[in-house]
Amino acid sequence: MIRANKFCLLLAAFAVLAFAGVGLSSPWRGIVPLHSTRADVRKLLGKPIVGGDGSLDLYDLKEGRVHVMYAREPCEVGLPADWGNWRVARDTVVNISVQLHQEIPLKRLRIRNIKRYKWYTDDSGATYYHDRVRGLEYQVQNGMVTAISYGPAARDRGLQCKHNVPVIRY
Repeated sequence: MIRANKFCLLLAAFAVLAFAGVGLSSPWRGIVPLHSTRADVRKLLGKPIVGGDGSLDLYDLKEGRVHVMYAREPCEVGLPADWGNWRVARDTVVNISVQLHQEIPLKRLRIRNIKRYKWYTDDSGATYYHDRVRGLEYQVQNGMVTAISYGPAARDRGLQCKHNVPVIRY
């Protein structure tokens, strides 16, 4: 009986450790919007080709041009999309956008019912599909994914300062 209890305790401890990171998934190279900081990004990616201590760092990597947007202050409103209005410290990542060097066929992503994610189509003909649960946005032109943005996931909505603030798209 004692041996069975120890086994159950060990199994429960393993389960806790195994699922501890599930709440903070790794959207892009381990950088998690609203949880990672500028220091985390620079540790992973090095010095940006453009950036400093402002709200944007720019990297040119193998897969594409990467824009990392940081909070300038907690609860800042009036910024595009999901970039502002978050109760996070200055220099916290709020959005990562990867402009792909090589486009990916949308079909390769195997997203079931992609139409339910349609957000809008801009004047250039690019259509944006936003998965609010995962915080992903795909930019698609002619059936090819040209960019992917990683923003706040639904599980982080508790960090919003104001709810019902209109989403601005520039």
